[in-house]
Amino acid sequence: MKFNWRHIPLAVISVFALFPMFLLFMNAFKKKSEISKNPLGLPKHWSFDNFSKAWEQGNYDVAYLNTLIITCLTVLFVCIVCGLAAYGMTFLKTPGSGWFLGYLFVSMSMPLGFIPIFFMSIKLNLINTHMGVIIPSVGGAFAFNVFLLRAFMLGIPKDLLEAAKVDGSSTFKTFLAIILPLAKPAFIVVAIFTTLGSWNEIFLSNAILQADTMKTVSVAYLNFTSKYGTNWGLMAAGGVMTVIPMVVLFLTMTKKFVHGLQEGGVKF
Repeated sequence: MKFNWRHIPLAVISVFALFPMFLLFMNAFKKKSEISKNPLGLPKHWSFDNFSKAWEQGNYDVAYLNTLIITCLTVLFVCIVCGLAAYGMTFLKTPGSGWFLGYLFVSMSMPLGFIPIFFMSIKLNLINTHMGVIIPSVGGAFAFNVFLLRAFMLGIPKDLLEAAKVDGSSTFKTFLAIILPLAKPAFIVVAIFTTLGSWNEIFLSNAILQADTMKTVSVAYLNFTSKYGTNWGLMAAGGVMTVIPMVVLFLTMTKKFVHGLQEGGVKF
């Protein structure tokens, strides 16, 4: 393997990005006294006590369940709504689709108003409900994901849809039988983006999900640090349990993620 000078900046950036994760992981196995003496080194005595204590005190069993429910439903709704919208704007000749596409483009640069969302959640009795977080998350991710899916669908030959129409296939059946399988890489990218955003979302969840039985992992960790902020070992263990599912997702889905971006990045 030949040495390439262009790898040096990438190596420096990688070390800079991974070093906090390294400290978090190492300190999770240390006792409180050892962290204060040796915060940057390897543990002298590896201990798993921090994880069991953090799991119990942070109520992570309930937090994981709530996060899985919110994340799975958000990914499902985003794929359905954004997929159908992208399909309609790509293949169906609907009046005003061009103006709507321009509106979506402008809306991507506009900040999502938290105060209106919070008061609407109160009016609709969505406080302390999963849907109180799911609905704004789906709406906030709508424009970007529609553009991403539409960019991929522009590369699908329209002759396939014409052939399906001649065979008597309905519009929705054509979407399920032809568009959905061919656009699978793009939907995988959308699902990964949505999963990362939903799992790491903390600001809206902290405001909407106020009951202890409704906390997500991010909110549980935020409250955990405020309650047990002096014990850095528990904080590190809680941080590891919060981020490890997304690390596993990234490592297992990297190839499909890059492939989907390459396939869908040809046209916009």
